[in-house]
Amino acid sequence: MHLKKALFTLALVLPFAAQAGGTTHEVLVGQGGNAYVPATLTIAAGDSVTFRQVAGFHNVASQPGAITAFRCGPNGCDGVGGGNGEPGGGTWQQTVTFPDAGTANYLCDVHGQSMSGTIIVNPVPVTLQSFDID
Repeated sequence: MHLKKALFTLALVLPFAAQAGGTTHEVLVGQGGNAYVPATLTIAAGDSVTFRQVAGFHNVASQPGAITAFRCGPNGCDGVGGGNGEPGGGTWQQTVTFPDAGTANYLCDVHGQSMSGTIIVNPVPVTLQSFDID
C-alpha cells in the first residue's frame, strides 16, 4: 500500500536537550538574615539552581518527597565528589540540577522551617512538529 502525502504530527519531548542546555538560576542563602532569596523559585526541568551563601551559618537540605534530593553546604553536597552537606559559615556556592518536573521543598538544618524554600520544576515544553511523507 502506497501512502500519498500523509500528514503526521509528532510530539517530540526533548528532556536530554533541556538537561544539556538548561538555565542556571541563583538562590541567595542568608540574604537579610535567616532566609533564602527568592524563597520560591519556578524553573524548567533540566535547569540548575546555584545556592550561594552570602552570610550566616547555613546549608540547604531537601525535604522528604522532593523531586530531587540534595543536601549542600560549604564542603559540597552529600554524595557528590566526597562532599558533605553539613552547615557552615563564610561564603560558598553549590549547584544542583533538577532533571524532573515536580516540587522540591528545602530548609536549613540549623534553622528548620523558619528558613525554608521551594523550587517548582515545570515539565519541559512539548514541541509539535509536522512533516509530509511521500
